[in-house]
Amino acid sequence: MFKSFDLPDDDGVLLWSSEQSRTAFAHVVVEAAQDVLRLHGEGGYRKKWMQHPFPVAELRELRHLHLEQDTCDLPHELPHPE
Repeated sequence: MFKSFDLPDDDGVLLWSSEQSRTAFAHVVVEAAQDVLRLHGEGGYRKKWMQHPFPVAELRELRHLHLEQDTCDLPHELPHPE
């Protein structure tokens, strides 16, 4: 993957494609990020991915925008920070 960043998209081979609504996509991104934070916590995330802290503020903003702009009745609870 590190070698392919500078290659044009047409040089690759499409292996999978999907179209989803913004609501569905935002929901799964928020849920996945919350799962990572629940599993590792901010400290555990930092130990595992040393270069960057967990993007808590960005997750909160995404969650806020998702709940404000999308019709999604599912829960989106942000885990408590350490």
